[in-house]
Amino acid sequence: MKAGIIGAGSLGLLFSHSFHENKIDFVIYEVNKDVVDDIKVNGINLLKDGIAGRINPAINLSPEILYDSDIIFLFVKSYSTSDAITDIKDHISPNSIIVSLQNGLGNVEEIKKFIDMNRIVYGSTTIGAAKSSHSTVIAGGSGIINIGGADKKNIIKVNSLLKESGFDSHIIDDPDSAIWNKAVINAGINPIAAILKIPNGEILSNSYALTLQENIIKESVDAATANNINIKFDEILQITKDVCKKTSENLCSMLQDIQNKRKTEIDSINGKIIEYGELAGLNMPFNKSLCLLIKSMENIK
Repeated sequence: MKAGIIGAGSLGLLFSHSFHENKIDFVIYEVNKDVVDDIKVNGINLLKDGIAGRINPAINLSPEILYDSDIIFLFVKSYSTSDAITDIKDHISPNSIIVSLQNGLGNVEEIKKFIDMNRIVYGSTTIGAAKSSHSTVIAGGSGIINIGGADKKNIIKVNSLLKESGFDSHIIDDPDSAIWNKAVINAGINPIAAILKIPNGEILSNSYALTLQENIIKESVDAATANNINIKFDEILQITKDVCKKTSENLCSMLQDIQNKRKTEIDSINGKIIEYGELAGLNMPFNKSLCLLIKSMENIK
């Protein structure tokens, strides 16, 4: 079984190391020439528990590198999902499985425009990682992977590969709920931390930020409920606070994107929650305000 990775971001690099360590054959497709050149020269360096490890994987700017990959992991930002699938669709096996563990809502909808739903396995992960350079990734601690999809055999194949690669992977019946749960948690942490320019844990010590978080979560749960996703407000609010505590020193990816003047994933997190909420006739003022603030910050030169 050969794996393909699309996107040499933090999870792409982390998964590369796990595949290598567990003797899984894999390749990487990345569109950023600077990243590809750096990895070809310096390899991929993983910093974990103070220990550094280096591997030298096959990586290319051309999607043709994925031609014989059986299972392809999509690790691009949500706003690049459509472009990535468009790039690869004519260069991959007609039987290959596409796996999305991406943040936000709407990724599967973009993938299935080009890939049959039976070939898509999707879900969420709590695995954390951050890049300190194009070719260096810092492991953010252990986490779990929850996956599901339309074709049971393909789900089992992906789950087996993930377990062989050392990941704590689980098959679930309702991956859409898992994606929504993660989106709601991210909606209640990332934009607040990014706007205030604080680590996740500092939200908990700021009563005003906590009130804002509660209102964001409440709107988001209402949007989920209106779209037949069962999320309980009290439970998801407590989980969100627990995540803030567990990742108290972390700078969330949205804050890192703002600091590095990159586009954020606000559109696929709070933006999509707004979209689903408004389609159900709900007002989403707190989420809309955060979206406008983040988009304004993105446009500061």
